[in-house]
Amino acid sequence: MNNLRSFTISLALIFSTSYLCSGQDNLKQSIDVRRLIDTVNVRLKDNYVFPEKSELIAKLLKSQLKKKTYASLSNDPQKLSAQIQADIYSIHRDPHMRIDFNPGWWGHKQGQAEPSEEETRKFAKFVKDNNFMFKKVELLPGNIGYLPFNVFVEHVKEAKPIIASALGFLANSSAIIIDLRENTGGEPDMGSQMESYFFKEKTLTNVIINSSKKDTTLYYADPAKTDSLTLSMPMYILTSKKTFSGGEAFSYNMQQAKRATIVGEVTGGGAHPTKPFSVGQGFVVEIPFAYSINPFSKTDWEGTGVLPNVKVDASKALIKAQELIFRERQALAETEKEKQKFEYLINGLYVNQDLGTLPLDQFDKFAGTYGPLVIYREGNKLFCNIHGNISELAHITKNLFVLDGGAQIEFMKDSNGTYSMARLFVQHGGVFEEVRK
Repeated sequence: MNNLRSFTISLALIFSTSYLCSGQDNLKQSIDVRRLIDTVNVRLKDNYVFPEKSELIAKLLKSQLKKKTYASLSNDPQKLSAQIQADIYSIHRDPHMRIDFNPGWWGHKQGQAEPSEEETRKFAKFVKDNNFMFKKVELLPGNIGYLPFNVFVEHVKEAKPIIASALGFLANSSAIIIDLRENTGGEPDMGSQMESYFFKEKTLTNVIINSSKKDTTLYYADPAKTDSLTLSMPMYILTSKKTFSGGEAFSYNMQQAKRATIVGEVTGGGAHPTKPFSVGQGFVVEIPFAYSINPFSKTDWEGTGVLPNVKVDASKALIKAQELIFRERQALAETEKEKQKFEYLINGLYVNQDLGTLPLDQFDKFAGTYGPLVIYREGNKLFCNIHGNISELAHITKNLFVLDGGAQIEFMKDSNGTYSMARLFVQHGGVFEEVRK
C-alpha cells in the first residue's frame, strides 16, 4: 500500500519542523478562518478513518465559526490551530490527529506530503547521520541484552546492516530487553523488519486497511529477511505513556503473538496510520486514514493503548524487567548455588534504592568484627575494612549491603536479636559465613 509511506513522510514532517519553521517571518496578514475551516472539513471528510466523526467535527467547527470563536485568533496562527485542535478533540480525541501552522512544509506545494528530491535527500542524510536511530546496544549483568530504540525510520535496506549488527551483538544473551519507553512511532516496514529477527517461522503480525481506497497491506515477521539471524531467547519490551504509534505496533504485535512480555506503563493509544495534508495558508493537518487489525486479537490498541503484562512506572521498568528475567531463571535453576547466583543478581538491582528506611542507630548495630571483616560507621555511611582495604557498603534492603561491588554482605541476628554473624554472597553463587567476635 503506497499510502503507508506517509508514516515516514509524517515522521519527516516532525523532524523537519524545527528547521523549516525556524526564522519564519511574522504573519503578514490575517488568516481567512472560514476558508481554513472549510478546507479542514473537506480533508477530514475525504480521508478520516471515522467518517461519522468527521461529520460531527465539521458540524462543531461550523458552529464555532458562526459564534465567532476564532475571530480574535485570526492574527495568531499558533493559538488558532491550538483552538481548532481542542474543538476537534472535544468531539473525538484521536492522538494521531493534529493541526499545526508550518508554512515552510513542502507539502503545501501540491496539497499533501510528497517531498521533493532535495527534501528526501536531506531526510535520508539526517537518518544516516543518526545511525538509523540506533544509539546504543549493551550487555547487562546476568547476560541480558539491552537495546533502546526511539524511532522506526524508513530506508530499511540501508539500515539492515546496522540492525543485524545491533541484534547480532546480543545473539548470545540469555534474554533481551527492547526499550521503547521513548519510542514515538515511525515506519511500519522497519517495525516488520525488526520483528522478523524474533520468529523462527513466517508469521502474520499486522494488517492495515485503508477502507476509503479499499486497500489492504499484510505485515509479516519473516526470518527470510534476516540473513539467518534468529533470536529465540525470552524477550521483554519496556513501554511508557510516551510510547506511541509504531512503537505501540511493535509492542502489541509481539505481545499478541506471545513472543514478548510488556513491562511498564499503558501506551499512548494511537493505532491508525496517519499522513499530513495541507489545508492552505500555512496550516497542516495530520489525519489518520487507515486502521490496524491484529491477526491474533482481531482488534488494535486505538484509544486504549497497549496494556502491559506487568504494570509498573516507566522509571522502574528496566529494573523490573531484569528482576522478572532473573526470577524466571532462578525458578529453573537446578542447584542451590545457581539459585543463589540469581538472588545475588536480583539484590544488585536495588542498590541504594531504599536508603530512607535505615536510621543511623541501625548502622551501629551492624558495627563489629566478623572474621577478617571490620564493620564501622563514619557519619551516615557504613564501611568495611578487610586486611587494610576499605570500602563503603552500599545499601540494598534492610540488613543487606553490597561489599566492594564483587560481593554482598548480610548481617544475621541470633536468638537474642543481636547481629552475630555476617553472611557473604559472591557473584558465582558461593556463600560464606563469618561469626562476630
